[in-house]
Amino acid sequence: MPHRSAAQMYRAARKSDALLTGAPLPTLFYFALPIILGNIFQQLYSIVDAIVVGKFLGDLPLAGISVAAPIVDVANALVIGGTIGIGVLCAQMCGAEDWTRLRRMNATALLGGAALTMVIAAVGIACSVPLLRAQGTEEAVCREAAVYLQLVFAGLICCFLYNYYASMLRSCGNSRTPFVILLVSSTLHALLDVLFVGVLAWGIRGVACSTVLCQAFSAAWCILYAERRCPPLTLKRSELRFERRMGGMVLSYAWAAALQQAVVCIGRLLVQGMLTPLGTNTVTGYNMSLRIEQFLFCFSQGVSAAMVVCLSQNLGHGDRVRVRRFYRVSVCVEVVLIAVLGTVCFLFPSQIVGLFSDNGEVIAAGARYTGTMAYLYLFAYMGEVIQGFFRGIGDLKVTLVSSTFNMVFRVAAAAVFVLVWKMEIEALPYSYAVGWVVMLLYELPMLVRYLRSHGDEL
Repeated sequence: MPHRSAAQMYRAARKSDALLTGAPLPTLFYFALPIILGNIFQQLYSIVDAIVVGKFLGDLPLAGISVAAPIVDVANALVIGGTIGIGVLCAQMCGAEDWTRLRRMNATALLGGAALTMVIAAVGIACSVPLLRAQGTEEAVCREAAVYLQLVFAGLICCFLYNYYASMLRSCGNSRTPFVILLVSSTLHALLDVLFVGVLAWGIRGVACSTVLCQAFSAAWCILYAERRCPPLTLKRSELRFERRMGGMVLSYAWAAALQQAVVCIGRLLVQGMLTPLGTNTVTGYNMSLRIEQFLFCFSQGVSAAMVVCLSQNLGHGDRVRVRRFYRVSVCVEVVLIAVLGTVCFLFPSQIVGLFSDNGEVIAAGARYTGTMAYLYLFAYMGEVIQGFFRGIGDLKVTLVSSTFNMVFRVAAAAVFVLVWKMEIEALPYSYAVGWVVMLLYELPMLVRYLRSHGDEL
């Protein structure tokens, strides 16, 4: 194939004309919408698990899912966070139309990421029980949670492969295909949950098997699409090799993003450990509220992810004026989102938590958390959009440092509120707010400094 025809194929697969030339607000909206919907359906994996377990299996398996969730979140954060960093690099290369380096980077990142994922999975399987016991989990709950954890860790490679190829497709300007795959997969997951748990009575094993099977389905579909329909991501066997020099570049983007995602989840895990003395119902209510919180963040993270791709491609293309325009539009969208979602959480906390459990104590604990958090999410949304800006320009270390500050101050505040002042679940929203405010106090000066120093460029 002549070089020109290949280049044309690459540009067609990129689907990025709107990202590079379209009006910022509609471009951001149309690109972000599939990501937001995809994030929602990805969250539905765990939400459907919680609903099915709560309705069919009762409080003990539900508690098992609840205490296992933060550990799964840490593993997923390491895996998915790395793909976010790689996606930034891919988008920059795509905007610059540097197809040769993109293919080399793809091969190196795929092999390196798969290897690291299998290491994380092996460690997770071996350490499931010790991690659960370190949280002070009751033995009966621990047995249920360990079964779930080990099966989910066994399928972690499927989670990586889907999220890796989905991130690469989005970075090439295609956010629709990953959403369609998640839509079908989430529907299948709900059906399999009911089949395995409600009909076949597989218990908590059925929940885990449903999750892993659907992740494998999503991964296979995403890989086949990328190989057949997106030439920059198509790899021949001869191209599947790890390049040490390219690996260093990939790692410089991936590690900061992975750790940034992980430290947030580690903070949640540490905070959950402080709640253990308050009883299983309180811990379960807290984790049900976290499901809601993760659902709400689907909107903010979707806008942020879309902004990252828009910023990265335009930065690679050399159009820094559009970088600033996309950022301003993203800030306005985030403010509107939190105003709407915060109002819903404030007005209907019990009804929302009641979707997951019939236990009155669980609902009461979760509602107290959700209602208190309603408008405190503003700090988190503002932090997310600033982090999205720094991801988009390729400065992932700022996001890592700010997230670390967030975790440290959040855990410290929770320790004071719960262990010293003897507050109950209401302590957690306030400790989260402390972490978010500290994060913003670090991020805002960094943002202002960058905009001032690059004013001529932006």
